[in-house]
Formats: sequence, structure tokens, C-alpha cells
Amino acid sequence: MFALLSACGEKSSALVAPGDLYARLKEDMDFPDMEKAVENLNLDGYFDLILSDRRGEKVYCVTLTEKGKGYIRSVKEFRRNLIFRLCLSAALAVFSFVIGLILKAVF
Repeated sequence: MFALLSACGEKSSALVAPGDLYARLKEDMDFPDMEKAVENLNLDGYFDLILSDRRGEKVYCVTLTEKGKGYIRSVKEFRRNLIFRLCLSAALAVFSFVIGLILKAVF
């Protein structure tokens, strides 16, 4: 999704060649997996996808939806919530350890 967002830039739509998209993701996945991921993101409603033909080359016409435009914000929110929950769990673990030590010392 980050590769498609960077291809769109500030615009809400872009023409992206699958080869260009694959070049951005070469280390992460192979070509058939990339095509499946693009189709799955389309089905999830992150963008509208139209397959086009430009001089005999397959091209994706990607138009971001509201869900796609807010993707980066939702990822940041998810990370923030995850860090908060981890810190809360660690704080509660330390608190219960200290309470255990106090109870052990009293009894």
C-alpha cells in the first residue's frame, strides 16, 4: 500500500505500471504475490483499480478512496495503540510484582 501511495503522491489517482510497482517491492515479494496483493487491496476498498493498456503494456489506473487516503493515519494510530497497550501491560506487571513483594514481606 505504501508503494501505491508513494506512486500517487499528492494526487488521488495515478497510472502505475506493474513493473514499476514491482521494482519498489522487489525485496518484499515476488511478482504474482504483488498482483494478488494489489487485487486484495482493491477488494478491501483502499482504492479503485482499472486495468488499462498503454502501448501494449499493462497499466494499473489507481484511484484512492477515503479509506486509502487515511491508510497512513490508521497505521500510525494502530502503532500508537499497540505501544500504549505494551507499556500498560509492562507497568501493570511491575506493579503486581511490587505488590507481591510487599505482601510477601508483610506475611
